[in-house]
Amino acid sequence: MKIASKEYVIKRLTELMITPKKKFSQNFLTDYETVVESVNALNLTDGDTVIEVGPGLGALSQELLDRKANLYAYEIDPNMYSHLKDVFKWSSTFHLENIDFMKVDLKPFEGKPIKFISNVPYNITTPLIEKVVTSSLDVKCFEFMVQKEVYDRIKAKVGSKDYAPLNIFIEYVGKLSVVKKVNKMHYIPAPNVDSIVLKIEFTNKDRLDKEVEKEFVKLTKACFLMRRKTILNNLNAYFNSKEKAQKVLLEAGIKENERAEDICLDDYLKLAKISFFWK
Repeated sequence: MKIASKEYVIKRLTELMITPKKKFSQNFLTDYETVVESVNALNLTDGDTVIEVGPGLGALSQELLDRKANLYAYEIDPNMYSHLKDVFKWSSTFHLENIDFMKVDLKPFEGKPIKFISNVPYNITTPLIEKVVTSSLDVKCFEFMVQKEVYDRIKAKVGSKDYAPLNIFIEYVGKLSVVKKVNKMHYIPAPNVDSIVLKIEFTNKDRLDKEVEKEFVKLTKACFLMRRKTILNNLNAYFNSKEKAQKVLLEAGIKENERAEDICLDDYLKLAKISFFWK
């Protein structure tokens, strides 16, 4: 039986004598078509290394393992962990840890191509995506499912009130596309709104040096720390020096009274390079 079905989800939750946990934002997918289209979008070849965040009952895991992926899954819920360990004990390519993915050290994956997939826990959408897109891994793509209002924020453009560091980081690493829209009734329990499967393709071949990239991430986040303040005020706090903030902005050709949401990716890259080499 396919895990992504109402029959399986109801049967298994009953057997385990558990209910979906709000603290883990658990909504279990019951539409196998969504699973197939999501995995198809990864463009897998045999033996690809895939990292899955929050596998839950294993709807995506089942399809990934059937397609011979080398799967590393991270599940925070002990009940789901025990279930997954039992259901996929037949697979020699399934590597499972009972841990919060935000605490996972990704260094062991450095140097090898990685594909990410997740039915993202809604309460950690932004930090999860940020962790992946700002990592030093050779990420080929990251596919994830979010509620519609999260997608509306993720696709925000420069000058919008929703424009944020996450938008900048996604644009920096590559391009964002829609894989599939998912009706809210294809989940147990059903969330309040429909969801969307999104894919980030890491197409940027001209990324910064790793240390400069770290500065880019830190500085960009600092510029949005106080959204109502000007870029000068935020950089003043970041450098702890108004004089340095003014010099960096002058060299980058950015007006002191600009606000963080009005500055484009290229400007943040300029600021990061200047800031890093002035240290």
